Amino acid sequence: MKLASVALPTVYLAADLGSSASKVFYRVHPTQAQPLWMGAEVAEGLSRVMLSGLGTGGRPQDNAWLEIGDDVVMVGESAKAILEANSLSANKSEKAVYKLSAALGVVAELEKLPSRYRAVVWLALPLAEVPTRHQITTRLTELCQQGFTCRGRAQQVDVTLKCYPEGFGVYLRRKQQLDDLGQSINHRHTSIVMMGHRNLSTLAFEHGSLNLGGAASDGPGFWPNFEKAARSAGITAPDYPALMRALSSGEPHQISPAKAGLVDFSEAVASVQGLYSQAVMVYLRDNLVKRVVEQSVDVVVSGGASQIIQTQLDDFFADLHCTDRVIFVDGSDDRLTRVVNQLPEVSQNSTLARRMADGYGLFLGLLGSLTTVAV
Repeated sequence: MKLASVALPTVYLAADLGSSASKVFYRVHPTQAQPLWMGAEVAEGLSRVMLSGLGTGGRPQDNAWLEIGDDVVMVGESAKAILEANSLSANKSEKAVYKLSAALGVVAELEKLPSRYRAVVWLALPLAEVPTRHQITTRLTELCQQGFTCRGRAQQVDVTLKCYPEGFGVYLRRKQQLDDLGQSINHRHTSIVMMGHRNLSTLAFEHGSLNLGGAASDGPGFWPNFEKAARSAGITAPDYPALMRALSSGEPHQISPAKAGLVDFSEAVASVQGLYSQAVMVYLRDNLVKRVVEQSVDVVVSGGASQIIQTQLDDFFADLHCTDRVIFVDGSDDRLTRVVNQLPEVSQNSTLARRMADGYGLFLGLLGSLTTVAV
């Protein structure tokens, strides 16, 4: 008597592997929409001696490591103790395979999956790095086929990977919101502005199709401007987190590790906002204004850095007389907020919904490609 084969469980996963963190959403069970926030650090090429000090306690996403042949790779928070600093100059694609493998391994442990399972992965890439998608796909497929170990658990994954430009998830979410209002995005011109840690990118859509002629990813990133302005204001690296808190919270008085006391960071906040806003406005004038003026364009602004210069952005679009066509992804999306609020990190970082919007839109797009029923 021939036994019926048992279908492998399937992980549906969308990832935005940012320079500051990996933003992930996944589904294993019907109706599930589970967020993951993992550190961006990757320490590769380590020896097995490193394993002696590791334990499987705590949350898997906070303490992830891979064993690939004789090499050990630490991903996220577990890599921080090894790396002196997270390199923001390295392309995401260089470490993307390890980050995706660790995310899959973490999901498998959290969801108690067997050692073999299927995975359908959608990945957001910077526009300039989209040409590397074949390299990422080939390497991830090879690694999943040969098998690897994550946190001591063997993984054998039948994986399918698709890559999309950063900002495409924001576009898909905007499309769904318009669909809910009975409107079609295919009848509109849409520009997506992604203000990220490392760069600013724009995507242009004409009647539902990406127009590569209006796309670019060479805009000013927040972090290089932050570092330059902080140094000019006399702020040293130990106080960078305090300055970041002052910028994101609007409260300039923060505890300074460097000075071991309460410090007013108002001058440094103004310096960062001034330098970053100047760089952004110059770029938008060169790359966005003509399209906005000549056409009736919806502009969707996303990315965690946008709130740092919200006032300056409001003034910029007001001068163009197009504020009624500008949408800020500001965390007011109730559906996204409900999902992201499952993360304990929300209590320490109120900007998570804004920063995870692209990954969430990509996740909904992934699920929508599987069924005609709205998810």
